[in-house]
Amino acid sequence: MMTPKTQHDSLLAPLEIWEVPYDNATIKFHQPLLLTPTRMPLDPDEPGNVEYLQIIYPKLEIDVCAENRDELLAWVHSEILMNWRLFVSQDDSRLNSDTLAIKRRYLAVAEVVDG
Repeated sequence: MMTPKTQHDSLLAPLEIWEVPYDNATIKFHQPLLLTPTRMPLDPDEPGNVEYLQIIYPKLEIDVCAENRDELLAWVHSEILMNWRLFVSQDDSRLNSDTLAIKRRYLAVAEVVDG
């Protein structure tokens, strides 16, 4: 049986991401991308006592929240895919200095591999 402390620890344990499916290929990280969830502060204007987990990782433009770890992981994958499509897969001439920097940060830690 999980105690409240072990349940808390498991909720906030880092997510380890090695790869993300990308069309008929895979975005593969050179080293695992470790993202540690935090609890979002409760919003007094929000109905109920729903507590959300969040991951903010500015280096790769990831900023997501969800009610549980599975949803959080799905949102992280979605954010990585969106950033890859919008920035990394684009020709440099179509990007401004900010989005080119995002592309370079992704390419420093990941690549697309077939299958």
